[in-house]
Amino acid sequence: MKKLSLQFCFLLLISVFTFSSCLKDNDDGPWNNPPAAGVMYFVNSFPDAPSGLLYRLDGNVIGNPQTGMPMVLEYQIFSGAQLLHPGNRKLTITSYNDDQSVIVDTTLTIKVDSGYTSFVYGTEEQPIFAMTQDKVIENLGQNESGIRFLNLAHGVSSINLHIEGEDAPLYSNRPIETGASVVQHQAFQAKTSGTYTFKITDASGNELVTREDRELKRGYYYTIILTGKANDDDSPLYIGVVEHR
Repeated sequence: MKKLSLQFCFLLLISVFTFSSCLKDNDDGPWNNPPAAGVMYFVNSFPDAPSGLLYRLDGNVIGNPQTGMPMVLEYQIFSGAQLLHPGNRKLTITSYNDDQSVIVDTTLTIKVDSGYTSFVYGTEEQPIFAMTQDKVIENLGQNESGIRFLNLAHGVSSINLHIEGEDAPLYSNRPIETGASVVQHQAFQAKTSGTYTFKITDASGNELVTREDRELKRGYYYTIILTGKANDDDSPLYIGVVEHR
């Protein structure tokens, strides 16, 4: 397995549906002597916690190293890189409101020099946690990007991801993800770099949502995510594009 460069991964950078996950390797610089750790990015795709999500590892609140304050992620907010000590780590995710109700309580296995992205989605009645292990594509072409697609929305199954102007869908008949299916779909595939309009359709071919003019840069990696709820004005369907560098 290739080591992940930890360039830019020592500061927590909060962004909306875009972040750098440092997937490039063989970069020159002091980041090539990182501490023995794994790298984790946290993604909040859970619309039923309006106060945001609070994260704890082994009982300790994960902090924002830029501010010293707790890391609280609102819906559709992604964290930047967090360095995690290797081994089995207990992760607890709660709402940030006064009662801090537990949404996720699980144990992660973190390996040295490995990169991960975690996702919280679903509903208050049935929250779902999933995690990918992020690896580069061997021999990615000079004019190619890496992409993958996850259906993290509620109430929309058997969906298709299209690129406008192309006949065949990039991904078809994709159900709502489970923790196991996210692992099955974690691998990136090569796609010619360029600027695209993405479109989601249902099993009958009806258009559900679009995302226009999204550039896929050469050598970058992208996780395309459908989030939100079907027929819900408060949490409408949205195509998020997570940028990994």
